[in-house]
Amino acid sequence: MKKLIIAFLLLTSIAGAQNGGTVESRYGIGELDLMVTARQRGMGSTAAGLQSATDINTINPAAWSSIQELRLQGGMSLEYITISRSSDVAKSGAIKGFGFVFPLEESMKLRLGSAIMPVSRSDYATVSRGSINDEAYTISYEGAGGLSLFRAGLSAEPLPHVKIGAAYNYYFGNIDQNWELRFDNGSWFTSRQTRATSHNGSGFLLGLLYDGMKHLSIGASLQTAAQLNASRNLVLEYSTQDSTLTGASGKQDLPMAIDIGIAWEMTDELLIAADYRRQDWTEAIMFDGKQTGQGEAYKFAVGAEWYPYKNDLDARTLSRTAFRLGFYMQQPYLAFENYKATEYFITAGAGFPIFGNNRGDIALEYGSRSSDSPLLGTQNIMRASFSVTVGESWFIRKTE
Repeated sequence: MKKLIIAFLLLTSIAGAQNGGTVESRYGIGELDLMVTARQRGMGSTAAGLQSATDINTINPAAWSSIQELRLQGGMSLEYITISRSSDVAKSGAIKGFGFVFPLEESMKLRLGSAIMPVSRSDYATVSRGSINDEAYTISYEGAGGLSLFRAGLSAEPLPHVKIGAAYNYYFGNIDQNWELRFDNGSWFTSRQTRATSHNGSGFLLGLLYDGMKHLSIGASLQTAAQLNASRNLVLEYSTQDSTLTGASGKQDLPMAIDIGIAWEMTDELLIAADYRRQDWTEAIMFDGKQTGQGEAYKFAVGAEWYPYKNDLDARTLSRTAFRLGFYMQQPYLAFENYKATEYFITAGAGFPIFGNNRGDIALEYGSRSSDSPLLGTQNIMRASFSVTVGESWFIRKTE
């Protein structure tokens, strides 16, 4: 148990936005992370209305009151992207964060929760070619980094079947971008620009969940709007001189996001869930003004979780094994050259006991990101996610 806890804690040192991405991640704060667990990804990334005694809900903090013992959870994902307009391939692996929840008091199911996880990723490398006065040149663009958050909050059940939650989000992270112009013949000088932008700021996550209707739970969460402090260093390298611009500061908007979800336990073995998420970036300010490459983002998701051997007492391991399917479609907030993209994904996954109350979850996603932009075309995306959750009854009072 101690070794597992130490391993989870070590994840926090590298839990930032580390995903590899595509050229779209060059804009705004990069590509946004779904911020859901492997269990939720297997169910089409549904989350707002889901409760679990083992899986920590990263979207709706009100669901933490369903957890009965100390839970530690960590995960990672692997991604593979192919781009139809070329032979480009992007591969990446990322730690998806670390979280824990433990009970404080039982009469109101008061729980304390905390997490560190990625918010966005900016990780790309692309090259374009052209000529000036018949002199051929190459321009390369590279970027890395992204935003992450640290979260701490409480959940409770003040009334029967009514759960509420609130968490403080502290956002932080750096985005580094490099631009280089190089001429083929060597008679023209190379130029470079290096831009490093750091971000920090605060926001809140509020959650509500009601499970008073038979076999049905309804949840909603609100991520409040946040205005992050941003500071930027810009280094310009030319043939005659180099210059460094430091101390420039501005603001980065993170708009309000709303998640609404429902979960229906059709039978003892089958759970159905659906989610809707919306976040409008149209008026968001980035550093020095409104950005033209940002629009409205939304997501619609459905999923199912099936325990086919739940009532088979002779199959102890299989009775605690879940199988999952899902689908989601979403429109990212980035509008590349005013062309919006749409993503369609099918998902599958499984959850299984490891030992004691500890569980492992895996999820597979396959889908495409299509756009009318002649520069982007269609991207085929495969993603695998893994998570482990560890339970320990340190804070459970034994009844006599």
